[in-house]
Amino acid sequence: MFIDFSGVSGRILAGNLLFAACCAVYLIWWSVAFRPGYDAAASVKGALFLITAAFGIAGLAMIINGCSQAESPVRYIFIIAAGAAAYAILLVLTNVLMHRQVTTELMLIVFWVCMEICALGALRGEGVFSMRAYAVLAVIVLAAAAAGMICYLKYYDLEPMTAFYDGMVPLILFGLVMIGVSAYQLIRLRQII
Repeated sequence: MFIDFSGVSGRILAGNLLFAACCAVYLIWWSVAFRPGYDAAASVKGALFLITAAFGIAGLAMIINGCSQAESPVRYIFIIAAGAAAYAILLVLTNVLMHRQVTTELMLIVFWVCMEICALGALRGEGVFSMRAYAVLAVIVLAAAAAGMICYLKYYDLEPMTAFYDGMVPLILFGLVMIGVSAYQLIRLRQII
């Protein structure tokens, strides 16, 4: 089976796989940068962070490019607006009401959900996913994000080693979801071709 990486489906597939790689390298970076009692060289931490960012930016670029070419029934502007509203609400709830220190992870969780819902919508619009598959996968994305939010909220209340592992859970979940979406996408593409 040949995947056209210049088309909508191929770009989204590549983007999800690049983001899964981003999660894997992020886990390595997290392991050397935040493990209690372990101190890696700044050059190692810096290099891993740059590789993480490179995979993330490349994945984002591929998904945005794929979504921009799609004939999707899902309106991206509404997803992005909902994400911005969700971020503002979560920021207030977690910081003001729950007194949780704000970190970039909150933004990354909300951003990831918006990106994945847009990608699923583009694949739905292209006929790769049925409405049922789109709905099921969207629920899985939201469930992973909810689990990530629980980890985000609990992080500073945990003992250092437990918090270290807690911080890994969202990365593992998000990476697995993107690999799962990609695997299902490949199965569907084989059936379509």
